[in-house]
Amino acid sequence: MRRNNRFIGTATITAALVALTAAVCTHAQPFKAVRQLTSNNIVALAGSGDTLWMATERGFNYRTSTNVEGGWLGFEVNDLAYRFWGLGFGGGVAAALINKDNQSDSIGFWRFKYGDNSQRQKFFKFKSDISGDSAKPVGGIVYSNGNFWAPFNHGGLVRYDPADNSVYAVRPEGVESLPQSLGELTSDDIGAKAVLSLDVNPIDGSIIVTTPKTLWRYHPRDKRWESINTNPTLVDTTDYPVSFDAAFIIPKKTDANANVNTGEVPTLYSFITIRRNGENDTTRLYAFDTLLARWRIAVNKIGRYSIFPAVNGCMYTLFENRVSVYVDTASVWQGGALSELMNPDTFLAKLRNPNPTFNDILFLPKTASTGTLAVATETGLYICDSVAPLSNKYAAFTLHRYVRSVSPGEVYALPGIIRGGMDGRYEKCVFVYKLSKDGDVTIRVYDYNMSLVKTVVKGERRTAADRSRSTEPNRDFWDGTNEKGKRVWPGVYYFKITTNAGERLFGKVILAK
Repeated sequence: MRRNNRFIGTATITAALVALTAAVCTHAQPFKAVRQLTSNNIVALAGSGDTLWMATERGFNYRTSTNVEGGWLGFEVNDLAYRFWGLGFGGGVAAALINKDNQSDSIGFWRFKYGDNSQRQKFFKFKSDISGDSAKPVGGIVYSNGNFWAPFNHGGLVRYDPADNSVYAVRPEGVESLPQSLGELTSDDIGAKAVLSLDVNPIDGSIIVTTPKTLWRYHPRDKRWESINTNPTLVDTTDYPVSFDAAFIIPKKTDANANVNTGEVPTLYSFITIRRNGENDTTRLYAFDTLLARWRIAVNKIGRYSIFPAVNGCMYTLFENRVSVYVDTASVWQGGALSELMNPDTFLAKLRNPNPTFNDILFLPKTASTGTLAVATETGLYICDSVAPLSNKYAAFTLHRYVRSVSPGEVYALPGIIRGGMDGRYEKCVFVYKLSKDGDVTIRVYDYNMSLVKTVVKGERRTAADRSRSTEPNRDFWDGTNEKGKRVWPGVYYFKITTNAGERLFGKVILAK
């Protein structure tokens, strides 16, 4: 297989395998198997082909082409939100990077293998030269050459082999001789040695490793390191490059100068922090111009954001909770100049949700131009099984959510505690209920003195037949405000649901600070 070498250096560094202290998993029990979504807060996505995996705040779920009609299978882990670091999939294996428990500093891998439907776990600690923040993961996990790989700051790359349930640390030569504590490191040491992110080149399986001062290419098959553009030069500017923040590969189909076997040319992108004379540092997305052997601005947004590759130079971006679609429209030799195919408002219109909180996006290719798009939010998973992003053709999105059935006469607030949001908005609770018969519903909220705080719904029709619940989530909610729209005092509040058919349902909700 031919490799495009126009953007890699010639320096080769010997790989060093650094021993880890393995933690014996004497109490690690298999996660509980379930046949339903474990939570509507979808944290991360992974997959390949027809297989889609997701991590939620309470476990893992997956679907394949064989079980899609039967709903979601999965594994429940009640405290996963407090110890989850990353999710990956490859070679018929799903793997997650997690803490041993929410009190432990031991980190390791949980994996599920389709071949024998087995679960295994492997936890470890670094030796004394790597501790504290230096030993913590700094990103998700990737799959390459039969193994899963994770970046561990000054711990380097950690390789997990799902076949024999083993872990190894891999670092460039010289990095294993770090001082005993992070405080002894100079800024130059940190810049040279801290691992910030990983990405896999889909053409040859090599791993792109980002450190602040240098980009590396690691070849797992022969354990070989190569430096990539150690001293980046920017196009048409006097700005001074300060550091790399993340780097990744986006393949693009082309008829010329392409990889012989795949017909693809990789474009190298990186978030680079630069310093202007007399101004603060700024971070932008750059692409490596193979013609000039320099970096040029790909998208003129300031800040680091999330990139999710699709097909043929197309990618989804998540910036300040807004999703856009970009595509590489430049020539094959320059590459990287991105044009916006879809703006965030148009994307939201396709989801039919005006205000989701996005966590992750995954595109699973089906052909050279089409695929399945999965969008993870805090309130459910959106899936479009037929997407052609380059032509802006999208089938309808399906929202996948776990909805617990309720019995007639049952009622509760979801969540039972509402609190202030970090962005100035207030979270809300939905009143979940089931009527015995159809009726016009009124919902009122009262304080502890049973004084009326707010009429949430007044005389709106709700049905009972052939539905798991009568709730209309977009209407039957309270956001912690009174009739004037002002936030009320923290405390316990009560709600009453009545109908013109004579039904009365009661419950309570706590409003936190």
